[in-house]
Amino acid sequence: MARPTALLLLALVSAGAGALALETARRAQAQNPLTLARGARPAPAWSNTSWLNTDHPLALDELRGKVVLLNFWVFTCHNCTNTVPSLVDFDHQYRDQGLTLVGIHTPEFPPYAGEHDRGNVERALARYHIEYPNAQDNDARTWNLYGIRFWPSFVLIDKRGVIRYEGYGEFHLHDASYRLWDERIRRLLAE
Repeated sequence: MARPTALLLLALVSAGAGALALETARRAQAQNPLTLARGARPAPAWSNTSWLNTDHPLALDELRGKVVLLNFWVFTCHNCTNTVPSLVDFDHQYRDQGLTLVGIHTPEFPPYAGEHDRGNVERALARYHIEYPNAQDNDARTWNLYGIRFWPSFVLIDKRGVIRYEGYGEFHLHDASYRLWDERIRRLLAE
């Protein structure tokens, strides 16, 4: 009888330790849900061919020496469009200081929903006063290359082409999350 009791006790202790680990991880993410720390690594080069707000397809290599903020979004996403004013503000504040903001427009729905249509994306860019370059990522190739899972998501790349910060979620002009990304941008521009 002692053996089943010991096994039961061991199972309860293991379950409790697992629950504690999950709760600790949940709390850590809840404290800062906009940050997904994966460690610094080279940014993968995208290969999108359809671009808006630029006269040629941008390549990551040509942006070396600049800080690059990628914004994975889709114009039908409420959280994405609520975040756009902050991104437009970052573009206006920091473009001349070396920030290149790049929208990666990745549709969520099938082509018949209209998100794949270049004209619809152009109209959305005009509606939201987006002047920075945007790539159409209709096949989600860049989305998958960067391991993105949520709209909107952000990847901040330093002047050497290294991913330094990643995150996701809606934020608004001058709220705590805006200030966090603003600080990150300024820090990388100063390097």
